[in-house]
Amino acid sequence: MTLGELIQQSRFASPAQEAVLNVLATASWVSSEISSALAPHGVTQAQYNVLRILRGRHPGNYACSEISERLLDRTPDVTRLLVRLESRGLVHRKRAEHDRRVVEVEITDAGLEVLSALDAPVQGAIDQTTAHLSEVELETLSQLLERLRTDQV
Repeated sequence: MTLGELIQQSRFASPAQEAVLNVLATASWVSSEISSALAPHGVTQAQYNVLRILRGRHPGNYACSEISERLLDRTPDVTRLLVRLESRGLVHRKRAEHDRRVVEVEITDAGLEVLSALDAPVQGAIDQTTAHLSEVELETLSQLLERLRTDQV
């Protein structure tokens, strides 16, 4: 389905408007596919993102502020997100010894197990959503999106 068919609009103010709307519509669709892969495990995309960040530093930890900086989707309430993960036993939070104002977070063995169980379904969703694009097309798409996001004047 084309963007025009999806939003029932045949003309756009400019190619830039059409491109941005296409990015937004596609991001929403991909997000929905990833959410569907995560749902059976009771994990949201934001929680999955936090767990992946923490797995990258395991067995070390991150301060809450560092996690917040690394999130793909900036959420203002990282603390509540971490409290939910901690209540499920997926992360552990503690005050830093060097500065009691800093809260450090580490992934638990249970968190690692959940991530391990999610690796295949998430990769499956990614593979399914990108199956009709070649490797060269995917590289080009990544380069164009990165350029759109970072080459601001």
